[in-house]
Amino acid sequence: MTDLSMPVGMSRRRFIECAAIAAGLVGLPALARAEAAALDRLTVWGMPASPSVVLARAVASGALAPLVGDASFEVWRTADQMRAGVVSGDIALFAAPTYAAANLFNRGAGVRLVNVLTWGLLYVFAGQGVRLDTVEDLRGKTLLVGAKNDAPDLLTRFVLKSAGLDPDRDVTLSYVGTSAEAVPLLLAGKADAAVLPEPAASAAEIKAKQAGISIARALDVTELYATRSGRPAGIPQAGLAVTETFLDAHPDVVSALHTASVAAAGWVADNRKAAAALIADPLKLPAPIVEASLPRFRLKVASALEAKVDLEAYFSALMTLSPDIVADHLPATAFYWGP
Repeated sequence: MTDLSMPVGMSRRRFIECAAIAAGLVGLPALARAEAAALDRLTVWGMPASPSVVLARAVASGALAPLVGDASFEVWRTADQMRAGVVSGDIALFAAPTYAAANLFNRGAGVRLVNVLTWGLLYVFAGQGVRLDTVEDLRGKTLLVGAKNDAPDLLTRFVLKSAGLDPDRDVTLSYVGTSAEAVPLLLAGKADAAVLPEPAASAAEIKAKQAGISIARALDVTELYATRSGRPAGIPQAGLAVTETFLDAHPDVVSALHTASVAAAGWVADNRKAAAALIADPLKLPAPIVEASLPRFRLKVASALEAKVDLEAYFSALMTLSPDIVADHLPATAFYWGP
């Protein structure tokens, strides 16, 4: 009797061999998927600032689904938490100030920078009754600044010195723990002006309007930096970083997240209300404040390798005031990831 499932003229042995090969081929896609999804869980960590919306959207878009079984997004709260997580291995893919990533790399912590997410989010606000048209107008004024010797402080000092002012004599720099702490002090008239990043800057505007207080977003630190540094792209202030251990083990995940971040940036620009709703809870901020901040932080995703010249110029500017900010030297080329 002829086996109707076996082609005519083919021996049973040959048929069995071909069937076995075919079965193996059918199993290959499933095997490939299993290997691709070998990473069961991954948390992408944002920082407590508006640019993290890009990573939140990249994860929410499902772009990592082919490679990660369960991808989630969280926000680290303090720099100490972020650094401890990186050293312990609990944090592998994370947003951070670019200088912080460079510092970790130079100190041998095994960190590389994947991309830049924001190109400037720092502004000088004039308090009620104070007029600031130029940096020179800060002479003799009291200026609130968050976190002494951190990037906002160093950038403020950089633009003051570039304008011919001595930050330690011509201006009274009044330091607070965080930029958010400067907002109520400015609104209460405790200082003439304040240096505020987003989203604290947008929060100040909204709260001032609610209180009937007149303040002004007077100076754009990014524009002042560009004039002095000659880098018109802006300040590459924050981006996505990765531990070398994770990058070596999952280069496809890193590449996919970068690509998803590029797409996410476009989505954020076109869907500000939805973007604010996505990130407001992780940032623990009202959605209207986040939404107001989104157009203000110069969102553009570029790989670290693409941004290398701008990053080196930025690190060099910071090092003129505090060499230790990136551990005393520019990072080696290996620091800059590129697709």
